[in-house]
Amino acid sequence: MRKDLRLVAPIIIWSLLFAGSSAFAAVKAGSKCVKAGATSISGGKKFTCVKSGTKLVWNKGVAIKATVTPTPTAKPTSASLPQSPEIEKLDSLVSSAFKDAKPAKVTIDLQIGPGKEVAILGEIARESLDSALLVAGILGIEFSKPIKAYVGTRDWLTPKMPAGTWCTDPVMGVPGYGSGGFCGLESGVIFISIDGYLEGGGSNSKRDFSKNPDKILVSFGFVHEMVHWMQGEATVKFANMKGFYNSYWLNEGGANFAAMMGQAYIYKLPFSKIRTYIATYGACIFSSDSLKLTDYIRNTGQKNNCGAYYSGYLWSEYLVATTGDIGSLVNLAKQQTKVDSEVVWDPNKPEEFEQKRLAVSLKYQYGIEFEAFVRGAELYGKNASEKLGIWFKANPEYWPRNP
Repeated sequence: MRKDLRLVAPIIIWSLLFAGSSAFAAVKAGSKCVKAGATSISGGKKFTCVKSGTKLVWNKGVAIKATVTPTPTAKPTSASLPQSPEIEKLDSLVSSAFKDAKPAKVTIDLQIGPGKEVAILGEIARESLDSALLVAGILGIEFSKPIKAYVGTRDWLTPKMPAGTWCTDPVMGVPGYGSGGFCGLESGVIFISIDGYLEGGGSNSKRDFSKNPDKILVSFGFVHEMVHWMQGEATVKFANMKGFYNSYWLNEGGANFAAMMGQAYIYKLPFSKIRTYIATYGACIFSSDSLKLTDYIRNTGQKNNCGAYYSGYLWSEYLVATTGDIGSLVNLAKQQTKVDSEVVWDPNKPEEFEQKRLAVSLKYQYGIEFEAFVRGAELYGKNASEKLGIWFKANPEYWPRNP
């Protein structure tokens, strides 16, 4: 039985800040949240969504203690990079893909609001388009409609947001703390809000968007949102469905992976260098939380931003390296016919359905057994995170020079 997924998941740009950053604009104690028991890591604290009267709000948070200890056999110099057979393979795959890549064709309506700083963000978005369209070409994506990309202040953006989408949400969307996002395939809108960046940076709110790290933050985020558009196109094209076909961890982790590819192209650096910027997600690297792939099959209220965005990114690395196919970021949707014939949708067991769909898709698309993949991906993620933690401590300054 086919399920027409209509996921309108809040997709906010993953912030590449120094240690202690979160996947969204910084969570604040007392601010609104959406699911009791949900957790989020921000500013070196772990916040929990609790009920206060009739409302759901974030509690005061608990400080996270760093637990990673470098081992004698893995002391990097300031110039060394985390390595593994998988990373070596990723370097080769990404390099080869860009050599033969042809950009996807699409009409883009890029509108930039007033203001000097907004103009800088608009130029970053403009410069990032080439890399995003090359990524689309690599993934075999064709855009079904023109892209409307808006860059501006909250007040300028708000009336331009499509009604009925998460982008109009007063908490997570443009009127709230959203710094950027994809409003859905039907609307055809992507936005960047300078207010979301300035208000969500905490002590880093004094930004200089003409230089890194702030410049790469915006560029990475813009390509990330463009990849969400590509994921939506793949779902329609391959599975004849709306929404996102892939599991939650692969939606967000895969968008991060493809955005890393875009930055590798922009800065003319090996993928193995660019992917170390995930080390800025410091609170997740040094968190003692045990993150499991199967906990992030569905988007059920952002349990933990480290799961879908950070660990999901590492699990996506493992998927691409294991399959030898960058297209695995979107190609699982090609197996929807098999899913329809083998998996029955039960509204009372949505997690079970999503897990079975992932298992069937992996099996028929790449001959991968689900349980083996889960074990391998989680082990890879754990080892990769430990290496990133060691490297991060030895490399406090690592941003590329502006292109």
